[in-house]
Amino acid sequence: MTDPTVHLNCELNSNVAETANDQALVASSRASYFETLATEEDVPSTCSAIKSNEPKKRSGYYTIQPKKNEAPFTVFCNMTDNNGVGVTVFGHDSEERTHVTGYEDPGSYSRDITYHNATMKQIENVVNESIHCKQFIKFECTGTVFNFQSSIGEYAWWVSRQGYKMLYWGGSTPSAKSCACGMDRTCYYPNEVCNCQNVAGEWAEDSGYLVDKEYLPVSELRFGDTGGSKEEGYHTLGKLLCWG
Repeated sequence: MTDPTVHLNCELNSNVAETANDQALVASSRASYFETLATEEDVPSTCSAIKSNEPKKRSGYYTIQPKKNEAPFTVFCNMTDNNGVGVTVFGHDSEERTHVTGYEDPGSYSRDITYHNATMKQIENVVNESIHCKQFIKFECTGTVFNFQSSIGEYAWWVSRQGYKMLYWGGSTPSAKSCACGMDRTCYYPNEVCNCQNVAGEWAEDSGYLVDKEYLPVSELRFGDTGGSKEEGYHTLGKLLCWG
C-alpha cells in the first residue's frame, strides 16, 4: 500500500513550487513595468527639450514623449533653425507645388493632408507642449478669388486640426479674415484683403506663415473658382514646425 503522506508531501511541494514560480513571475513583471516606466520618464517631451538638455545634439531623428501616459514616438529634430532652439518637424504628403484647375464651386477642390510618422493626436500633444508653432501656406492664382469677406461667400479655405473652416491665410490672423497683404494694405487691389481676388490675365500670390497654434496643423485645403479657361492656381503647404 502506498503511503498517503508521500502523495500529500508531493502535492505540497508542487504547490510551493508553483507559488514560488508565480511570485517570481509577478516580481519580474513588476520590475519590467517599473523599468519601462522609469525609461519613459526619461524621454524628452519635444526637440526643444532635447536641445535644452544636450546643447550639442545635431539635427536628426529622435524619440520624444510629449504626453507621459502615451507611447513615445520618433520625429525629426532640426537643431539649427531658430537660433538652435530645437525645432520639432512634421512633414506630410502635400508639400509639393500642386496644380488646381477645373473646380468651380466653392471648396469643390479638396486635398486631405496626411502627416508622416505621427498621428494627429501625437502632433496635437507636441503642439500643446510647445510655446510656438507655425506652418507656411501659399496659393498662386490667376482669375480666381478667395472671397474671405464677400457677402456672396468664400471660395477657398483651409481646415484646422479640429475640423474648423478657417477663413484667413498665412501672415494674417483668424479674426482679420484676410491675407498678409490685407494686414499691411499692400494687396494688388487696394480695397481687397487678398491678392487672389480675380486678377484676370495676371498671376498673383498670397502666402505666409500660419502661427496661431491653437488651430495647427492644417488638415485639409479647399479651393474653388478654377473652372474657367483662364482660372487656375497652385497650392503649397510647408511642414509643421514647433519649438519652445
